[in-house]
Amino acid sequence: MEEVEMSLIYMNARCREILNILLSSDSYITLAQIAEIMKVSKRSIYYDMCRINEWLNSYGIPELETVRKKGIFINVDTKERINVIVEGGEAEENYVFSPMERIGIIICSTIYSPEPVYIDQLTDYCMVSRNTVFNDLRVVMNQLQDYGLKLEYESKKGYTVQGDTLKLRAIYLRNFYQLKQLFQSGLLKFFNQEQILDNLSILKEIETALHTKYVDGVLLSIAALLPLLGRKGANIYLPDFRQNKIEKTREWGLVERYFGNLETIEKSYLCLHLLGARTITAPYDFFEERPNQSVYELTKALVTEFEKIACVIFENREELERALFMHLNSSLYRFEYGIQIGNSLLDDVIKEYPNIFELTKLACRYLEQMVGLPISDDEVAYLALHFGAHLQIPQKEKDTLRILLICVHGISTGNMLKREIQRLLPYGEIVGVMAATDSVNVQKICDLVISTVKINCIVPAIVVHPILTDMDRKLILNHQLISGKQKIHESNAVFNIVKKYIKKEDYEEVKADLEAYLEGFMKKLSGKSDKEGLLAFLNHQTVRIVDKQVTWQEAIRLAGGCLVESGDIEKCFLENIISHIYYYGPYMAITDDVMLAHTKPEEGVNHLAVSMAIFKEPVVFSGSRTVRIIFVLAAEDQEGHLKVLKDIMRIIEVFSHVEELEKKETVEDALDYLRKIIDTR
Repeated sequence: MEEVEMSLIYMNARCREILNILLSSDSYITLAQIAEIMKVSKRSIYYDMCRINEWLNSYGIPELETVRKKGIFINVDTKERINVIVEGGEAEENYVFSPMERIGIIICSTIYSPEPVYIDQLTDYCMVSRNTVFNDLRVVMNQLQDYGLKLEYESKKGYTVQGDTLKLRAIYLRNFYQLKQLFQSGLLKFFNQEQILDNLSILKEIETALHTKYVDGVLLSIAALLPLLGRKGANIYLPDFRQNKIEKTREWGLVERYFGNLETIEKSYLCLHLLGARTITAPYDFFEERPNQSVYELTKALVTEFEKIACVIFENREELERALFMHLNSSLYRFEYGIQIGNSLLDDVIKEYPNIFELTKLACRYLEQMVGLPISDDEVAYLALHFGAHLQIPQKEKDTLRILLICVHGISTGNMLKREIQRLLPYGEIVGVMAATDSVNVQKICDLVISTVKINCIVPAIVVHPILTDMDRKLILNHQLISGKQKIHESNAVFNIVKKYIKKEDYEEVKADLEAYLEGFMKKLSGKSDKEGLLAFLNHQTVRIVDKQVTWQEAIRLAGGCLVESGDIEKCFLENIISHIYYYGPYMAITDDVMLAHTKPEEGVNHLAVSMAIFKEPVVFSGSRTVRIIFVLAAEDQEGHLKVLKDIMRIIEVFSHVEELEKKETVEDALDYLRKIIDTR
């Protein structure tokens, strides 16, 4: 028992810093002085001192006493004893919960507990002061409100979460998945860890019996959910549910065997999680009976929303819609039943494709309105992979290097990997994307395999992460089958640019010099360019403020005229925008006051460029639609402008930003304000 107690006494980062302040002081120091140094409340320091004293006690060192009107002072002998522990590495790992971790802890602990939770319990779980917890509770209430839930407080009893049971469990699962590493580290003291780990062992037996594989971390989340099943007052309703069909599944038989004490409806609910949380390779049959038309219309609307936000047109839209339809057909059931699937690739997607992820998140606001629930970042990442995989890459020359891709992380990840390899190796030919189990006699169809898992095959194979990292790209480009072709490809590209300036008799000599220079020179190692944002394009030439009243046609020409003068666009680009607005109406308005004027790259774009005009008098379009700010975006392709769009969305997502921008009287003031908004995010 003492061993368990000891494991809960540790020094987080803030406590360690406070202790260092005390150790370095040669005189008394008050709690107020420490609070000022640490930039936290005096109450927080009080709680930290309690934890420091617990830690000292665990090593047999007397508590640090606070002397009235003086503060705390550590004598020389005590300092030496503490330093021996710290320098000897005996002190435990530093950890302080982040604000978002505290939000998750409050939500999970309040839902997990069968009894109301007191504020003092929450301060203990989060290791912060009461004031900090009260501030966190405001954020908790907003998150619960998104799910239609309420945080209720009863005097002398504590806090509970009230609302629909399915939604309550959904938000619990979502937050637990984010906290799972803290749970595994033993830092979440409110859980019955032994019970949850026992549940996990049973679920892993079920996984083995089903000969299947669940998404990473999902079984642990279900294990933590099981104590909630069958609780008094936990009435659940499963919409569009067929009991007779679920009882025919293998999952039902295993749930009956291991969790037979649950009520029938709870066993069905658990089965739905086991059916819906498998590794996403294709939707499971049980989730395919939703009326196809409603899912199809939702899919089409979501693609249209992304196209509008990202200023792109998918050439292979039907293929994208089919892939999204398959994904959404099962995802919509998961939303309804509160099944939360984590995404082990989330951090990689955000890191490698931040612009696509942010734009997908904006498009998902439409989906949230349709389903009546927030769409988690895990789901956004899955959808972002679908959208990103179907963004068109300019066609380049091909060579005879045949490449087979093997991916076990689902359709969307496989397609995204294919697109990345096509962009990285434009001279290669992707002969297919398949699962490892299907990779038999691959030497007959390819010269090289790029795989997300280790495989045995005759042809060379490169193992990479499902979401390509910079090291993966370097590994690919340095492979012996590729490095030579890469050098030739780069050399030919440069030679085609310069050959018009040299004599024909010098062609071979110049080509040889270029190849020598490019030997080992891989400037495109990352396979991705850090595309420039909005501030790289806006300056005193591309921003203007218009004081007079103008027609909407004049407004478009005034907003984009500077880009015509600079040669970034042809005059016809602006005329094509005007023609589209005549025909379709002011569909390019992205808020009540802001328009993003754009059209296809082939309709007059020479270079990627952006301009902005602020109109002091409202610009009136058909249907009495008015705008005060017009951005003109000239995109060369379907990806280079995404960071620009991300910055524009940062501006318009807060209405006060638009209001303040409209008030600026000079170009310099407008640019300064834009820098303040974008650079501080």
